[in-house]
Amino acid sequence: MPRPLKLSGFALFGRIGRVAACCIAAAVVWACGPVYIPVPPPAQTAFTQDTVNPDMWIAAGGPEPRAANGLYYIFDQQRNAGVIARAAQDGSYQALPMPGTAGDHVFVSYKDTGGRDSATACLILGEQRPSAALCP
Repeated sequence: MPRPLKLSGFALFGRIGRVAACCIAAAVVWACGPVYIPVPPPAQTAFTQDTVNPDMWIAAGGPEPRAANGLYYIFDQQRNAGVIARAAQDGSYQALPMPGTAGDHVFVSYKDTGGRDSATACLILGEQRPSAALCP
């Protein structure tokens, strides 16, 4: 028959210390909040030059189910101007005209209905089809 295990005072405090350290580590991880999973950038965006004013461009894209009923942010870096567009139920959008020049870098992102921001896509302003080229 095996003998009962006797722990010295130091061994007992060592085990209690390890358990306490594990509990503290778990509390710290929990306090940091949920793990952030980035939302991918908009997959399809195309630009069309406005027929009335050639200095204005219209951005449209989608469908992107993750952006359904969310907000799209379209920002021309060179002009320091942009627009915000509401996404449809399928995540597609068409923005109001914004100022721009062919070749400008345009940043496009969206915020879903849960408040999560997508990654930002950098696109070249121009009438390329079916979607704009990525910035170099």
